[in-house]
Amino acid sequence: MNPVETSIIIRTFNEGKHLTRLLEGILAQEYKDREILIVDSGSTDNTLDIARRYPVKIVNVRKEDFSFGYSLNMGCRNAAGEYLVFVSAHTYPLNNRWLSNIIKPFEDPKIGMVYGRQIGNDVTKISEEKDMRNNFGEKSRILVEESFGNNANAAIRKSLWIETPYDEKLPGIEDIDWAHRIQKKGFYIYYRADAVIYHIHEETYRQIYNRFKREAIAYKTIFPDYHFKAGKMAIVYMLAVLKDMYFGFSQKKPLKKILTSIPYRYAEYCGCRNGYRHAGSLNQFLRNELYFPGKNRSIVISGENKHRIEEGDIPAIAQDEVLISVSYVGVCSTDLDILDGKLDYYKSGWASYPIVPGHEFSGIVAAAGQGVHGLNAGDKVVGECILGCGACEHCRQNQPISCKERKEVGVLNFNGAYSRYLKIPARFVHKLPDDASLEKACLIEPLAVSIRGVNKLLRGEDNRPGKVAVLGCGTIGNLCAQLMSSKGHEVTAFDHNPLRIKGIKKGSISGRTEITGLKDFDYIIEATGQSDVLEKALCESATGVKILLLGLPYGSVEFNFENLVAFDKAVVGSVGSTKLDFTQAIAKYAKLDLESLIQNIFPLEDYEAAWIQHKSGQVVKAILRMNGV
Repeated sequence: MNPVETSIIIRTFNEGKHLTRLLEGILAQEYKDREILIVDSGSTDNTLDIARRYPVKIVNVRKEDFSFGYSLNMGCRNAAGEYLVFVSAHTYPLNNRWLSNIIKPFEDPKIGMVYGRQIGNDVTKISEEKDMRNNFGEKSRILVEESFGNNANAAIRKSLWIETPYDEKLPGIEDIDWAHRIQKKGFYIYYRADAVIYHIHEETYRQIYNRFKREAIAYKTIFPDYHFKAGKMAIVYMLAVLKDMYFGFSQKKPLKKILTSIPYRYAEYCGCRNGYRHAGSLNQFLRNELYFPGKNRSIVISGENKHRIEEGDIPAIAQDEVLISVSYVGVCSTDLDILDGKLDYYKSGWASYPIVPGHEFSGIVAAAGQGVHGLNAGDKVVGECILGCGACEHCRQNQPISCKERKEVGVLNFNGAYSRYLKIPARFVHKLPDDASLEKACLIEPLAVSIRGVNKLLRGEDNRPGKVAVLGCGTIGNLCAQLMSSKGHEVTAFDHNPLRIKGIKKGSISGRTEITGLKDFDYIIEATGQSDVLEKALCESATGVKILLLGLPYGSVEFNFENLVAFDKAVVGSVGSTKLDFTQAIAKYAKLDLESLIQNIFPLEDYEAAWIQHKSGQVVKAILRMNGV
């Protein structure tokens, strides 16, 4: 004989707001032959503290193992009752007869599942209130062929569960799937209209979208013959808005509440559409997004010398985009120029605040759009900075920097990688080897810039080794010095900061803190962006020298260009990088000595300290860690 007749199973995740009311409502029931089980999925609020004040059994499941079916099966496995009652943690009974009413139909041995009525309260959105009235009417009935059930307020026979456990792979509507399967075995579903609970949904529209998306993914699995027709369903949802409004006005609801129908139905439509379009299994990110929708955290520059950390929804991606869980992002002087308002994009009005900076990044693909090929969740990746339109003449000639419609990640009208999650068109994303170091990989973007510059500097030159002066040993200067050294040139690096010199003096690379003797060099790479250093390079360099300008911004410099011609000097400018440069950088970065550039990694929350130490030269390179790696 079972020690209790009925086991009540409550799934929880951060349900502290409503759990007390539910437990008090259960204890007040007339029916007493029961036990209460809490199946918790890693709550971080006061849920478990509340639960321990009551006579309940707590079953813990790991957040990463969660699915609705898995947590239900864990509860059922630990339950002693003949009947298993499921109730949502954000519900409470209408009266003290709820429990006895929901198990009463089991007196008929052909009843395999019972589900009860759900009603809303003052916070229930108008669309959901109308749906509850449609789905949970005032009259009880038996469902013979129609497959429906709702585990927010339901009961089943444990003997049937032993034969037919819940499907743990489904991301939702596991109750409908279970009802469908036991009906095939000859059992009936009973809707009990007098087993009533208040169901309190206080969802954001993003959470509503996620709910309908996971249910659509599951529905497609359960009923594979069903086909979602986006155009037809768009009309259905528009009609639903009109019906919601008619219902709201007929019930004399406030206009503000009635108008919530528009974003609610839009979230429902988009969730269903994208759920039906989903292909393949759920990766860990999508599982977390659907079950435990978290927040994105970003560092936002909102104006000159104004910045803050903001929380928002994780970006939704289009079919041709990927969502990247950013691992590391390098602090670049361009980021600080944006902060200080010095960058010409912002002075001219082409770019505007607010902007999430950061263009030197590495990460892991969290999700890929339906139209993306060659990139999958879990892939290690980096991304380009300059995003050309892809259609203009400049883009077709692999010169996206000249594209008038271009955007630049974290710089020009495109939010960057100072963020836990970054969405970006897949055509600008490059896959890395599985064993790639993501710490070092965030340096691939500046390496691509350096490779482009060095290739332009040496274009048309013979392969004879020459003497090279690198002015400025920040990230770009460091990488250029190593590239030129790897090509057999004798490199002298100049920087007033001994720490940077120490990080670069290796092999054929020597270092000095004072810029002198520029007439001794065949090539000069200017990587400081300082106008006085540029003037020195132009005026004090040797006849026949070739000068590469990589630093930004220079401002205005007075110079007699007759000296360039008279002394056979050549000046080459270079900015940004292309897809080809990235390909070369990915092949090259593991062969360079990047240790001095990855020594100072700061958590996202310490970004101000990273900026200060980078700007003051206390560190050679500051890198932000955006997600746990």
